[in-house]
Amino acid sequence: PRGTGKTSIAKVFAKAINCPNSVDGEPCNECDICKSITQGSNSDVIEIDAASNNGVDEIRNIRDKVKYAPSQSKYKVYIIDEVHMLTTGAFNALLKTLEEPPAHAIFILATTEPHKIPPTIISRAQRFDFKAISLDQIIDRLRYVAESQHIEFDEEAIAFIAKASEGGMRDALSIMDQAIAFGDEHLTLQDALNVTGSVDEASLNALLNDVANGEVKAAFARYHQFIEDGKEVNRLINDLIYFVRDTIMNKTAQNQTEYDALMGFDFDTLYKMIDLINDTLVSVRFSVNQNVHFEVLLVKLAELIKAGGASKTSEPQTSMNQPQATQTAGANDVNSTLLQRLEHLEQELHALKQQGVPQVNTPPKQQTASRGR
Repeated sequence: PRGTGKTSIAKVFAKAINCPNSVDGEPCNECDICKSITQGSNSDVIEIDAASNNGVDEIRNIRDKVKYAPSQSKYKVYIIDEVHMLTTGAFNALLKTLEEPPAHAIFILATTEPHKIPPTIISRAQRFDFKAISLDQIIDRLRYVAESQHIEFDEEAIAFIAKASEGGMRDALSIMDQAIAFGDEHLTLQDALNVTGSVDEASLNALLNDVANGEVKAAFARYHQFIEDGKEVNRLINDLIYFVRDTIMNKTAQNQTEYDALMGFDFDTLYKMIDLINDTLVSVRFSVNQNVHFEVLLVKLAELIKAGGASKTSEPQTSMNQPQATQTAGANDVNSTLLQRLEHLEQELHALKQQGVPQVNTPPKQQTASRGR
């Protein structure tokens, strides 16, 4: 994933193998070599952006210079970022060097899309997969940065930024920095919402409450107000997906929530809602009139409820004004199945956002059959 420290770790590795004072592989960060690598002024550590230097000539230039010994360090380290952006010819030129590398040269290839790298390159490299940073770790880091800089902040703002970063520490720090500048040295949830173009859960709850009650005209008015406030359609659709997802999680765990516009509907209805919203997310990517697609989405959601496919559950729901339901004997098995289905939906959404490739949707009858199984 992006923003998880790939190039930062590459630079730390370059310091570790070149630092003359390293202890158990840890660089001292005090010597001239460590400082020059940190500042980006070390001539033996070369960082290349393959997104803008992806041609054969650039790689041939590397191949011609790699044979020369390092000037001040023990090893020459080439860090090629976004390596998947190289052309086929550039990969072929790089392959020759990787097949017979000089003893003093080390290549570090960083990418967010390893599946685009030719197998001939992968077979000559050692692979390390970076995972998305957990929500709690991002929250702890944002809180530490804010406190160290003596910046006042709201906990809900920190939590929202961590969630919006989607596992990327760099994105989280960037959003927080913009929100602090936007809010005059005090970080609030509203500042974070304004910076990201997101809509708060209370507003989403009101929008979906209008839809659930069949008040499409009121839902249209609320949506148009979002657009007038500068909200982006893509972000709004993503926020809707996560709102429905949170509803599913709350129903599964029987948690209380004040955002209960959809808590009265069964799981199958919520799955259908996510499918409709996800289809709209695909459509708006290739449309010049995104407003029409979102308005149609609101109508489809209202019709889904009106048609009876979205019948409300008969058992009491867990909301702020209702008692928590008692779990049945088989609740654990049901919860496990629901969590697996929810995880599958999240994986589809993540793949769609990363690749931007429209998915082939399963016909409604097949979906019902598969869920029955």
